Amino acid sequence: MAVFIRFLFSLIFVLSVAIPSVAQKKYEREYTIKASAVPVKAMEFIRSVFKEAKIHWYGEESLTQTSIEAKFKASGKSYSIEFDPSGEVQDVEIGSSFKTIPSDTRAVLNEELSREFEKYKVVKTQIQWKANQRMLQQALLAETVPNAVQVRYELILKASKNRNTNYYEVLCEKNGKVVSIHEIIQRNTDNLIY
Repeated sequence: MAVFIRFLFSLIFVLSVAIPSVAQKKYEREYTIKASAVPVKAMEFIRSVFKEAKIHWYGEESLTQTSIEAKFKASGKSYSIEFDPSGEVQDVEIGSSFKTIPSDTRAVLNEELSREFEKYKVVKTQIQWKANQRMLQQALLAETVPNAVQVRYELILKASKNRNTNYYEVLCEKNGKVVSIHEIIQRNTDNLIY
């Protein structure tokens, strides 16, 4: 009996590590905030890179944290830059299309998503950059990505699983390996897909 219990716990552990966390839910509530409510550090970061852009500021609450987001367009691209409540930059997301992801990355990603869902459609694609503030600032100014910047892709899918259709947020590595999958909890009043 003890061997069976150890086997069962080992199986549960392996499955929890090997399979992306589809069971997790993602809830975000966005609301407009005034520029006067934005931390100085966040404002300075945006002004140092995007001098002419018209910035829309949002507060964002999730199940686990609060953050501040700057959303805007510059040089024909859509940006979303997330900050923690003190104004430290968390990540930069740049609007893209699924077709611009390298074909080998798309192949790996499509294979993983096909195993996870009966069918799916990519609704939104963003390139996500994570690094320290100085490296992100340099990458944005140069419009190139140094090796010190972690590049990932964030997708919003409309997908079917177990005959239920929902929206999911998928985060994957630069090579297409899925990091996480979260079902998006939607409310009609929330602006989840910007």
